[in-house]
Amino acid sequence: MLIPTSFNRLPSNEGCHNGQIVMGTTLGQISNGLAQVSNVKALGEAHYQVSHSLYGNNGFGSLIGGTNQVEVLSTYKVDREYNFLYQSTHLSNQLAVLIKYNAYDENTSLTPDLKIVLRDTASNSYSGTILDNGVRFQVGLHLQTNYQDLNARQIFTGCQQIDAPTSASYDFPRPLFVPSGNRGDLLNVQVLTTSVALISVHIYDIYIPEVTP
Repeated sequence: MLIPTSFNRLPSNEGCHNGQIVMGTTLGQISNGLAQVSNVKALGEAHYQVSHSLYGNNGFGSLIGGTNQVEVLSTYKVDREYNFLYQSTHLSNQLAVLIKYNAYDENTSLTPDLKIVLRDTASNSYSGTILDNGVRFQVGLHLQTNYQDLNARQIFTGCQQIDAPTSASYDFPRPLFVPSGNRGDLLNVQVLTTSVALISVHIYDIYIPEVTP
């Protein structure tokens, strides 16, 4: 069935409580409303503001309307690991990830690199079982570097529907796939960086316009 995204008014009280069996158009309105609540309005979402080093060496901060500039400090020129918890729902089939960042590639032998991996949180551990080997963003293909220009960059996994991945290594950017047995669990979206400073990470369920009831 198609999942509506526009506003759908529910049937009136008089149309439902009239001493008759509800069917036809009234039942269709109720069905559409429930489908919209579960498949659109109740989708999962998480946002993390990292704000690593704004304007030099003076600590963290943000601009009016949100952080849009960042400078990479020497402490971020090495490999770093971030773990972002995500409470999935039973409809969390695939996750899109949007990241704001800045990358540094001058006066260092390290090439900027960013990877995203999906793990479970069994035993309350960040190093749980890998559910999706994830994706990789590389310089020249996806990451932009310019130390003189402090404007933040943005990368996105995209939100095009995919089949369950079979690769044992990192793929080109695509949504993260949540196995059916882990939907509804607390998940760990692990971000691995080299010479990259994170500003923010936004994770959300992908809207599926047509589902099989």
